[in-house]
Amino acid sequence: MAQQKTNPKLEQALTRGDLAIRQANSARATAVLRALGKMIVEASATIGVEADTLIPEADRIYDPADGLWPQQLLVSLDGPVEDSDPEEVRTVYLFADAAVTTFRVEWHRADGKLGRHEGGPFATVAFISDVDIPWGDDEE
Repeated sequence: MAQQKTNPKLEQALTRGDLAIRQANSARATAVLRALGKMIVEASATIGVEADTLIPEADRIYDPADGLWPQQLLVSLDGPVEDSDPEEVRTVYLFADAAVTTFRVEWHRADGKLGRHEGGPFATVAFISDVDIPWGDDEE
């Protein structure tokens, strides 16, 4: 039985289009994390805390792994991220497959275990900055 040949131009167009979509989704994930970082910095400033954020440049990975985008937002409440103790830095990931924008915060707990908190943008800002947010993620 002969295998059906794919038109090379069709294959090229679909491959390029697929890569463009994956790049756009990855760029969106980075932009969402940047916006969350700005919210954290500005919310923290309202209570006199100088938060610092960083999204490390990494290999260009355009696909989520285990339901999370590979980009990371690093948050320090103890000075610049680069100069902070790694165990004091909180790492924020963006869920890739959630119907609404949802983040996961991971940090080192005092007992040596990994702590996790998941929530929407306002819940995440409130959790990290300890600022009392006057409304929640489920309000429109």
